Order: sequence, then C-alpha cells, then structure tokens
Amino acid sequence: MRPLDYAFAVAVTLSALYAPYTKVEESFYMQAAHDILKWGAVNSHYDHLSFPGVVPRSFVGPLLISALTYPAKLVNEGHTEGIWIQLAARLALGWLVAWANSRLRHAVDTAFGSTAARWYAVFSICQFHYTFWTSRLLGNTLALVPMLLAQTLWLRSMTSSSSNERQRCYRQMAAILTFTCVVLRFDTAVFAVAMLITGVSNVTRRAIALSLATFALSVLLAVAVDSYYWRQCWMWPELQVFRFNAIDSRSSEWGVSPPHYYFTRFLPKLLLGALPLTCVGALADRRATRLAAPYVAAIGIFSANPHKEWRFIFPAVPVFYVCAAAGMAHLRRTAPSSRWVMLVGASLAAGSLVFAVLATHISSLNYPGGQALAMLHTMESAPGVKVHIDSLAAMTGVARFGQVRDDWVYDKTEDLLPSQFGNYTHLITSQPELHNSSDFSVIHVQFGYAGLRVAPPKLVVRSLLSGQLPVSVHQEPLLWILRKSRRQLGTFV
Repeated sequence: MRPLDYAFAVAVTLSALYAPYTKVEESFYMQAAHDILKWGAVNSHYDHLSFPGVVPRSFVGPLLISALTYPAKLVNEGHTEGIWIQLAARLALGWLVAWANSRLRHAVDTAFGSTAARWYAVFSICQFHYTFWTSRLLGNTLALVPMLLAQTLWLRSMTSSSSNERQRCYRQMAAILTFTCVVLRFDTAVFAVAMLITGVSNVTRRAIALSLATFALSVLLAVAVDSYYWRQCWMWPELQVFRFNAIDSRSSEWGVSPPHYYFTRFLPKLLLGALPLTCVGALADRRATRLAAPYVAAIGIFSANPHKEWRFIFPAVPVFYVCAAAGMAHLRRTAPSSRWVMLVGASLAAGSLVFAVLATHISSLNYPGGQALAMLHTMESAPGVKVHIDSLAAMTGVARFGQVRDDWVYDKTEDLLPSQFGNYTHLITSQPELHNSSDFSVIHVQFGYAGLRVAPPKLVVRSLLSGQLPVSVHQEPLLWILRKSRRQLGTFV
C-alpha cells in the first residue's frame, strides 16, 4: 500500500470515529458479529432468533468480521460490550475495503499510469459515501471487498499483453464473483454477468470448471454455516433473498422510484465532483469505455426494479472512479495547459471533500438511539436497571455492543400494553406522552437531525458578509429517557 492508500484508510477511520453508531440497515450483521464474539458456537442467545428480519442473511461475513475483531476482545479483557469493540468490528471491515481498494489502485497504475492512479486515490478519499459507508456492516459493503478484487482482475484481464495472464485473471475473477453472488449478495450477479461477458474471449474449460467448483463449494459453505445458525435445514440465505426480490417482487413494499432514479439521483450523489470526469474518461479513453459500458448497462437492468437504493449499485462506484481518473489523465495529456486541468480537478475534488465533511457531520446526528443509551449509562450507575428500548431507538443506534452493563436488562419487545411498561425502571421512547407522568419522569431529551434550514433570500448576502453560512442544521427532540418515579421505583432509588 502507498501513502494515498493509507490516507484512504485514515479517512474511513475518521468517519467511523466521528459517527460510531449504527442504524437498522446494519443491524443483522452488527448483532451477529457481537453474538459470535460473545457466545461463540452456542447460539441460543443470538439476536436474530428474536428479531430475524424480513429475509435471512448469511453468517459467513459476520464470522469473518468477528474473527478479525477477536484481538480487540482480548485487549478488552474478554468483554464484548463497549463502543470501542463495535468500532473495532467496523474498522476490521473498513480496512479490508481499504486494502482491496489499494489493489485496484495498483491495477489502475499499471493500466493507465501513475497520474490516473493518484487521481483514483484522491477521488476515493474525497467522496462521502465511499468513506462513510465502507466501515458499516452491510451485505453490500461486505460484498465490496471481493468485488474490488474482482474488478482488479477484470482490469488486468483487459489490459495485459499476455494471453495466459488474461486467462488467469479472468478465471480468478469468475471464481470470486461466483462466491460473492452465492454467499454475500445475490444482486451482484447483475454486475458479475456484465463483467464476464466483456471477457468472453478469455473463457476456457479451466475457467468454467473453476467457476462450477466455486459455485458448489460456496453453496455448501452457505448451507452448512447458515443452517446451523438459523436452525433450519438447507438454509441458503441468498436464495431466499433472490426469491423475495426477483420472484415475489416484494421489495417494492419498501418504496418505489421512477426508472431514471439511479442515473439522475443516486449516481450524482455517489460520484459528486468525479461525475463530469467520469463522463470525460468514458468518452475519451477506449479502455475506460470498456469498463463503464457494462456497468451502465447493469445499472439499466437494476432500473427495471421499482424499489431502488443507492446501496444496490455501490459496486459501480470504484469503476466510475477509475473512469474519472482516466479522464484526468487524458486531459493532462491532451489539454493545451495542464495547469488549468490540475486546477479543475483539484477544485472538483476539494468541493467533494467539503461536501463529504459536512455530510459526515450531518449523518452523525442520525443516531439518537445509540446516543441516548450511552447517556443513560452515564446518568445511572445503580445495578438492577431494566430498560425498555422502543423501535425508533433500536433502529437509530442501539446495538448489543452498546449494552455494557451485565447487571442490567435491555429489552426491545414491541407492541407492549400500557400496563406492561410498569415492569421497567427506565424507558427510551419516542412517545413519552403515552406514559403517565405520575409513573415516569423525563430525565433526558435526545435531539437528532431534522433537516436543513435555509435563510430567506434577502438574508443570504447578509449572512455571507458576516461570515455565517446561510444554511444551518436543524435538530429536534426525537427520543426521551424516562425513569420510574421514586414512589413507583421503591427500593431501586
């Protein structure tokens, strides 16, 4: 790894430190990594048995993350709870992505030259989603590691002058893509097919045999691991996900978007300042065109699905960064003044970096649940606390890593009757009005992000002249910590 590769790892680390909590999208993988660390193979206490989610996910990824996090548990004297252990789990994944990203940057250096390689690293560092989300335990991020390795091999298979080298890279790429689709994320198959078609001239019997063998072994791995952890025979999670999304088409229950959304909304947000240079590279450099075209086609296929999320096209981001880097290298070779090219590139990167810093700050305000639970730990030191965590708190930062008191009870039971809340000493709730003030009293209000406020047009100039931004972050109360009244609490107080 080169200095710029380490700089990317530092950017990922700083993002994780600034926003250490997690949200509902990360819940399964984060809780699974915790439970494996804490309980090992004994899975009767695992979170997913009580809260299985809409579709099952594989334990193969969490097993890897928990193994990489195990040294942090030893340093923590065998304890698995604490925000630092949660950060260790996140950084284990984030640094894996950083390492895989360095492999692709090295391939860019070989294929396009050192100028393109440096700009690829710069674009990676300056983009919000690529630094903020690469340490977050999502299936999409776990799959990004092998996808980056596959893209590295894909680029080498396109640019190598040796036919044996091209075939070897294609063969290894096919095996990695097969594993990724079968075990980690089935939807990466769309990108995998696009990549494999472009190198069809490199298909050999050895490539086919290796892919078939990888498919069989990957299915065996997934079924063996997940049948045990899910307590179901022949459990293959990604097959269940494929049936849910592709066959039953139930993903639209979580919202629908127009067909153009990936191209008009998500890609501009993901690429930021790299977007215009991506277009330059894809149009001006034939090698970049061969990279971009299959991914544009794959995103077009994704667009046919009514339910759209930027996470689904996350593997496309590094490929488009390669195209942007190739665009910068092309402009430096052909433009009359390389100084102006550098100025434009630096301005686009700087603008992206400023946006990334602001977006990271705003995003750190989206975890009131984790912040409220941490506040409760600082406010209460007595043993025997029994705290109920409502749905909003559970979805906005509360994870088992944060449940640091072994002598407390943390309960996320849903749909309780009003009379049942009397069984708890504390509540973290988004609806304090539902609880009788004679039984519970508010001891803390947790604020969270509620949007941006823009100054009226007539005040914008005045704000700028006074050195203030005309846009401010608006926060509002989202969660309340309630404590049982002294009369109801009895001997607890």
